[in-house]
Amino acid sequence: MVTLLDVAERAGVSKSAVSRALRGDSALSISEETRKRIFSAAEELGYQTKKHRKEGRQYQIAVIHKDTHFLNQVDNAYYFSVRYGIETACREMGMQCSFLPYSFLAQLDENLDGVIVTGNFPREQMEEILKNSRKVKRVFLGQSNFFPAEMDWIAYDVQEAVDLGMDYLRSRGHRRILYLGGLDVDGTPEWERKRYYFKQYLSRHGEMEGIGMLEGEHGVASGRSLMENWLKNGGALPDAIFVSNDPLAIGALQALQEQRVEVPGNVSMVSINGDCTATATAPQLSTVDVHTEGLGREAVRALLLRLKGDVSPVRKISLYPRLLEGASVGVFGEPLS
Repeated sequence: MVTLLDVAERAGVSKSAVSRALRGDSALSISEETRKRIFSAAEELGYQTKKHRKEGRQYQIAVIHKDTHFLNQVDNAYYFSVRYGIETACREMGMQCSFLPYSFLAQLDENLDGVIVTGNFPREQMEEILKNSRKVKRVFLGQSNFFPAEMDWIAYDVQEAVDLGMDYLRSRGHRRILYLGGLDVDGTPEWERKRYYFKQYLSRHGEMEGIGMLEGEHGVASGRSLMENWLKNGGALPDAIFVSNDPLAIGALQALQEQRVEVPGNVSMVSINGDCTATATAPQLSTVDVHTEGLGREAVRALLLRLKGDVSPVRKISLYPRLLEGASVGVFGEPLS
């Protein structure tokens, strides 16, 4: 997607000068030669102003994401799947989209029609995103939205995801459960955290016991390290391990296998995400599918509705997860009633 910055670099002027020239700002003080150079650059690159896009019913949007989201496909399989959903929906709906890392937020194109914000940003970064995108329609895709009144919110039902995984362990007779999770963004409300619903589930089912809470950074390496340290420090082997996402589960699985702990022979494991990484393990992970690709598609649909004039109150749209049975959960004693 061609941006204002691309036109500015081609014409040898500032992004602001391009924006004002294309808008026909009469107060802009530039030579006629410079003005022609700007319009020539825009035409050569195929840049369309917001007005022209609306006349042609083609919208141009940006997806603002964390800098690290697309550096490692295994650790960030969730976001790669979300991205695929966004890109597919944009193609189907005749929209153009670009992806903008947070560190390039200052380069956000003023002529965009809308933005999708994806990822759990700290509050201060969300404030910057809102300030820089105040002139366009916005949709938030993620679990920790500090400003739910500012934009439509696309997420999956966290409690349902945790309950599905725990119900599955319970139905297979598992009583002693170890929790392994990634750290949440500072300031995330407790009721948006998976560990909160894990504890809530245990409080409703007294026959089950949480034997530990391991938390660290996200990613395969972190999951491996957390599991290695638990075993090295004499941590008891649980009936099952409940893991907050698939990459952490992959790391934990590696650590267990290195210590010759069989999954599911000695311990079972269930995780959350349901992206492609869960199918690549041996044994294949049992995981809760949170419809990562569907989240991306839903965000595009919600934004398109706003762009077409929907003025209904801001809303939260939650997708309901489903269990994908792999081979990492065995039967441990009698099923719990």
